[in-house]
Amino acid sequence: MMLFSLFLLIQAYRISGFSSISSPGTFPMGAAAIMVLAMALVLVNNRKLQKPDAESMKDELHGAVKQVVPGVFLVYTGIIIAYMLLIQPLHFFPSSFAFLLASMIYLKGSSIIKSLIISVITLACIYIVFQYFFRVVLP
Repeated sequence: MMLFSLFLLIQAYRISGFSSISSPGTFPMGAAAIMVLAMALVLVNNRKLQKPDAESMKDELHGAVKQVVPGVFLVYTGIIIAYMLLIQPLHFFPSSFAFLLASMIYLKGSSIIKSLIISVITLACIYIVFQYFFRVVLP
């Protein structure tokens, strides 16, 4: 993660350098710098922790993956990928409706009826905001 954060910081700097506080790369550089600092703190604090009870590197890696990537994360990642693949053939509104509905049902946020109502209201709000306020044509 530290290497990824440093890579992002370099890429953000390449956008426009740090010529001014309002330059296009300022916000990405700030976000990447926060990521680098957070990872540095995590690395320093992890040095103080006890090593996990694992007999081999394989056991330690398996335990780490189980903690970092739970099943809910993997399934929801699949839902997001399905949404990305369906947005082109189905267009924005049907695929977004299906994504919202599937997300709320899978994450157990509400019942099916409540999820249907929330999905419709959310898409209506998105349509109004982007169509009338921003004047953006949704795909």
